[in-house]
Amino acid sequence: ALSRAPIAWTEDEFYQYLRQGHSRQHGAAAGPMASVVRAMGPAPDADIRSIAHYLASLQGGERPVKGQAKDLIALAAEGAPLPGRAQRQFEGSCGGCHYDGSSNHLLGQNLPLALNTNLYSDRPDNLIRIILDGIQAPASVDSGFMPGFREIMTDRQLTELIQWMRQRFAPGQHPWENLAQSVARVRVESAN
Repeated sequence: ALSRAPIAWTEDEFYQYLRQGHSRQHGAAAGPMASVVRAMGPAPDADIRSIAHYLASLQGGERPVKGQAKDLIALAAEGAPLPGRAQRQFEGSCGGCHYDGSSNHLLGQNLPLALNTNLYSDRPDNLIRIILDGIQAPASVDSGFMPGFREIMTDRQLTELIQWMRQRFAPGQHPWENLAQSVARVRVESAN
């Protein structure tokens, strides 16, 4: 499959992502994808639509939608882990911007984390990089900026936070194996 997203990508969602730098159902373009979206800015809409059509065709039209956005958000909230240290870390570091999509949009799109593809991925690397380094150069101003927590969180705090986020926002997904090692590896790899 092209993506582990909880909701199947549509041609319109690919177009929105490539043109605006974010998708209502999947999240914001960050890291190398933000550069791609910015570089595609001058491209005609017809070209972006052609790319979106091609990407949608790679999913094999028979892939069912795993759930609707509101249902996924509600399911994630219902199955929230018990309060603890990781939840307090999330609320103190992340909760000012990341809700279930119900807050204002002053700091960006505020797309619900229960829809964020990174939390459903086979590997935690992209999520780790985003938390460590934030989003300093978003694909578009509407996508929003995010501070990095590299100098603020220890590997242990980051590992606990990511475990909690996966459990809270991606219910039914197995915990990532060797997460502590992945956090340490990505911290070193992305240090420059």
